[in-house]
Amino acid sequence: MLYSQDNSGQQKSGIITDIAFTGLKRTQPFIARYPLEKFLGREGATLDLNEVQAAVRDTGILEPLSIELVDNGHGLTLSVTVQEKWSIFPVPVFWATPSDYRLGLFLADMNAFGLRDQAAVGGTYGTTGWTTMLMYQHNPYREGIPGWGTSFMYSRRENDDTDRNQILYRRYTTDQIRFSLGLYYPLLRFMTLSTYVSYTDIALIHSNLDYNSPGNGARLVSLSPGFSMRTSSWDGFLLSQRGFSLIYYYNAAILGASYHQVDFRAFFEQPVVPGFRLVLRSGAVWETDVGSSTAPLYEEAPQMAQVDILPMSFSARHYAGFSAGFEKYIFKIPWGTLSVIGSWQCVFSNGPISGAEFDNGPSAGLRFYLSRLALPAMGVGLAYNMNSGLYQLGFNMGMSF
Repeated sequence: MLYSQDNSGQQKSGIITDIAFTGLKRTQPFIARYPLEKFLGREGATLDLNEVQAAVRDTGILEPLSIELVDNGHGLTLSVTVQEKWSIFPVPVFWATPSDYRLGLFLADMNAFGLRDQAAVGGTYGTTGWTTMLMYQHNPYREGIPGWGTSFMYSRRENDDTDRNQILYRRYTTDQIRFSLGLYYPLLRFMTLSTYVSYTDIALIHSNLDYNSPGNGARLVSLSPGFSMRTSSWDGFLLSQRGFSLIYYYNAAILGASYHQVDFRAFFEQPVVPGFRLVLRSGAVWETDVGSSTAPLYEEAPQMAQVDILPMSFSARHYAGFSAGFEKYIFKIPWGTLSVIGSWQCVFSNGPISGAEFDNGPSAGLRFYLSRLALPAMGVGLAYNMNSGLYQLGFNMGMSF
């Protein structure tokens, strides 16, 4: 990284009075400038360049090339040279197990209209059915100015619900339509209030393959207010994030049963030394018991608990998961940064058929943080469940819509 120094070898003294960018092509200047406005009025000699790096990288669409403090006659200009990441690209999707596969394609724009908005359209197809989706999210770019998001999804899916040993205990097929509209309101740079209104229609498609299927479909109107906090830092090798989100759902049934749900997620990444950090993650889901034949339609997958040790086909109503481990930087190339991560995971789950269970085991994998493409990361990992004795191999592409 480049930065200006005076003759004593220290960063330039003076007050930062302006911000300038070089290298912007598609991104609107005010979008790039806003995350750095917190540095206005600071003393240049005490500026933490890693903090500037974190602010630029945290946009997800800009890769910093150099940072300089330049005299402007009445103070200092924080001058940043960036490379814009590719933000419009096709995203292939592939997932497979010995008995199932799923593939698909999405066209994504992670910097729509140069506003750091996110848009995607596409679908998936596999042995269990198909899905098509359309979404747009306008992200808040300044305190006091709300963002918004909308999405539409239609799917036909054969649901094979299993226990932790991948033994089938329920099979049914559904047609599902979901439409949502939400608002985001940034209270501070690191705090956001949100609320969503959504409509979901789940229709059962009966067949001779049904096994312990729900008695009826469901039709719900949901209101989901939420609160989240998030901060980030840069240690010269890895961008670390810390934060949590808490969302409450009131699901009012037009058909089926109404219920309440609370989702909690937390993450904490802290460098021990540069390039080597502690990684903690946690997730929990709580739903009211509805005592209805439609209850299986409301169950959640174990990924909500932020763990990888349970099968993707596992289904329950309550989760509490925790993962603790370390991540080590390996090397960086022009396309991105490769790291290795290992963790120990544990999860409590409770479902109407599986009952209350506790699972734990190790997980390890590789992550590749992309510097040319506006995606957070790609990863591959292997997890082992000590209670069931089963391995889970996973691949993920970090698109967060």
